[in-house]
Amino acid sequence: MMTDTEKARKAQPQDAPELDTGELRPSYRMEEIVRRTGLTPRAIRYYGEMGLLSPSGRTAGGFRLFSDADVSQLLRIKELQTLLGFSLAEIKETLQADAARAEIRQAYQQTTDPRARLGLVERAATLAQSQVRIINERMARLAKLHDELQQSLGRLRSRREQLLSEIAGEPADLSHDNHDSAAPQAREER
Repeated sequence: MMTDTEKARKAQPQDAPELDTGELRPSYRMEEIVRRTGLTPRAIRYYGEMGLLSPSGRTAGGFRLFSDADVSQLLRIKELQTLLGFSLAEIKETLQADAARAEIRQAYQQTTDPRARLGLVERAATLAQSQVRIINERMARLAKLHDELQQSLGRLRSRREQLLSEIAGEPADLSHDNHDSAAPQAREER
C-alpha cells in the first residue's frame, strides 16, 4: 500500500505554469493541491501562516503556486498530525529538523575533510535525537492512555459479568468491584 507521500512523488503535474520570476517549473494551483492532499484550502493557508509551508510562487494573477516539494511537505504535515497526533509546534520543530538535516547532508557531500564531516554528522545526530525525543514523549503519553483505557475496560467487563449474573438470577461476585464496596453490604442486608 502506497503512502500519500509516495503517491505525490509518483504523480506528475498537469501543467507547468510560468511563475512571476519567468522561470518554467512544475507547479500546482490550490485546487490541485487540495485534491492531491485531501487538505482544505483553509488548512493549507493556515499552515502557511504558521510558517510550516511557503508556496513556491504566484501566478501573474496572484494565485498561489505549489511545487512537488510543497506537496510532499503538506503530506508530511498531514502524516505527523493525523498519524502521530503531533501539535503544530511539534510539526514545526520536526520540519525544521528535517530541513536542517537536508542542509547538513548536502554540506557533507560537498566536503571531503574528515573533521568537517565529523562535525556535520554530530549535528545531524543531535537533530535526529531531538526528533526521537518528541516521538518518545508522544509514545509515553499514548502508553499511559492505553494503560488507563485497559484498566477501564477490565472494570467494565467485570461490571458487565456481574450484571449478566444478576439478570440470570445468580448471585453476583462483586470481588472485582473496587469502586462500589457498599453494594455487597446493601444486598446482604436485604
